Amino acid sequence: MTIYGRSARTLRRYGPWTMVVAAAAVAAAYGINRSVPAEYRSEASILVETRTAPDLETERALVRSDAVALSAAQRVGLGKSEMLGGLELEVVPGTTVLSLVYSADNRFTAQVRARALVEAYLNYRNPATASQAPAPASSSAAGPQLISPPSLPTEPYTRPLLPDLLAGFGAGLLLGAGTALIRARSRGLIRSREDFERLAGTTVLATVPRAGRPAGTTTGLPMLLRDPGSPAAEAYRYLRARLHPTLRTSAATTILVTSPGDRQGRTAVASNLAVALAQAGRSVVLVDADLRRPVQHQVFQVPGDYGLTTLLDGDATVSEVLEDTTVPGLRVLPAGHRTGEHVDLLEGPQLARVLRALQEHCDVVVLDSAAVLSASDAIALAALSDHVLLVGDFRRTSRGSVRRALAELAEVTDGNLNTVLLNLPKSAGGLAPRPREISSVAPAPFLYGKPAARPAPDDEDAAPPSLTVPVVHGTAVSSTLYSSAAALAAEDASDAGDYDDEEPTSAFIPGLFPVPLGDEAPESSGTEETTSESEEEDRTGTAVLEPRS
Repeated sequence: MTIYGRSARTLRRYGPWTMVVAAAAVAAAYGINRSVPAEYRSEASILVETRTAPDLETERALVRSDAVALSAAQRVGLGKSEMLGGLELEVVPGTTVLSLVYSADNRFTAQVRARALVEAYLNYRNPATASQAPAPASSSAAGPQLISPPSLPTEPYTRPLLPDLLAGFGAGLLLGAGTALIRARSRGLIRSREDFERLAGTTVLATVPRAGRPAGTTTGLPMLLRDPGSPAAEAYRYLRARLHPTLRTSAATTILVTSPGDRQGRTAVASNLAVALAQAGRSVVLVDADLRRPVQHQVFQVPGDYGLTTLLDGDATVSEVLEDTTVPGLRVLPAGHRTGEHVDLLEGPQLARVLRALQEHCDVVVLDSAAVLSASDAIALAALSDHVLLVGDFRRTSRGSVRRALAELAEVTDGNLNTVLLNLPKSAGGLAPRPREISSVAPAPFLYGKPAARPAPDDEDAAPPSLTVPVVHGTAVSSTLYSSAAALAAEDASDAGDYDDEEPTSAFIPGLFPVPLGDEAPESSGTEETTSESEEEDRTGTAVLEPRS
């Protein structure tokens, strides 16, 4: 049995039912024990052999045979089966003594029938003494000897109560567990991830493992803020990654988060998805569109007096009612002050106008709506959304509710519906994301541009500082910059006769962009002004060299 598996969930839900069934079984066992008629037991002991080792099983079979049992039954006027009904034969451990016990509802009847069986057995085993009285135990005969004659019981035999109670408790547990499994199966909850995918006809984008809520709270911070390194938080990041390819880049994307019924995790998915998208660098607006039970303003601890209803009434602009949160890039639009008329406005043209205005202020709009089967709001919002996420809870969502919710959304969705499954154990197909390791120690600050420390050279080996002067090669129109060292290397290559065969290459100088060398220098006109080499060197600090012919 797994901690979060189907069996554990069934036990938690139907544990009281199982205990009630077990208690009823114990009460029934007690009643049966007390209702059993009183029995009187007459006992007799027979020493089977005195000289040779007897086969006690043979002796027990002999007592039940026709030769003994039928003869005893004829003595008391009964049939064989009725005569053997109250007979019990036991062998005293470690001895050759056969104990004969006969039970009847009357103490005299028990003694008479026990005596008839004993006499018939002794007469069969000792035919020579059949006409004589049973021999005492001290007799030297080798046949069976009667040790103690059948007794006359004075008190009725009482059936032990404890074994009956234990048997009733065990049977009750089995019966309760069996009926609990049958009831769980008949309830039709979601059985696995594959079962949810078959019902929805689409892929489950993400499965979120079970995560607890802080004690004493009904709405806690989103998991990505409360415990960002947990597997549940990583599952919401996985959901963000699955949705990323479907987000539009040219315009804002609207995502509706809903569920078949109430208390199935749609608010948790909406808030954590909004945080995950904002942490990825997107501008997100989370809209609390559940005008019946709004809670997003409590989750992010922002004022909830003004919000969506204010925009539907046209009493404010979007920027005036958006509330900033502690997450950079995430703003919340609370539900605002609500009346019965505001719910009807969600199905009017004002809603489309509000959504268009919101899209101008962000990259993604996340809508947290009411459940599909609880109100018609989700259907109106789904018609205006780019993507619809149907959230199911492995512990609460039934298969029938999923079918009905999909039927309601079928007319307003066209291939843009996906599913998310919460509280799914690994045994039912749930993913188990690895927790993210978050270091609490900040690294040392990195000094950008600071050169690494080098050992100082000796005074004798230290070379005088040299300044590399950039040199310009090329024509007046197209020139190429080189360092002085590169220019000298080019001159040496020219002297060796290699310059004419290879194209000159420009060396990279930080802060300067090389200009390609022209094929031929254009002819200068006579009226063009020229600058001497000395004047150019004084003005720019670089030497101008004429290109080689």
